[in-house]
Amino acid sequence: MGMSSPRLNQPWRAAVAGGLVVVAVLAVLAAIWSWQHGIIRYDVPAGDGTPELASTRFIGSWMAAAIGLGTVAALLLVGAGRQLLLAVRTRDSNPLPPIQTAEAPSA
Repeated sequence: MGMSSPRLNQPWRAAVAGGLVVVAVLAVLAAIWSWQHGIIRYDVPAGDGTPELASTRFIGSWMAAAIGLGTVAALLLVGAGRQLLLAVRTRDSNPLPPIQTAEAPSA
């Protein structure tokens, strides 16, 4: 009937899914590290009985890196889920024949 399609359900895909999950966890850890480096807090003491000034500075490049790493981690988890489904899903090797319907009688 022509070229046969390659089998999608192969057990080695579970190992690929596991590897993707490990890389996603590393990306999340790197995102957390990057986010923490993107926030700098300054405490400036004030005199004459006034309260001290607390200021927070956000560094955009570190924040963008953290958001990017989080997005990459999410995409890796989606890919890992796909690989895992392809690893465990079984394909019916003997599918049912197509349903035959009767034609309407011609008038």
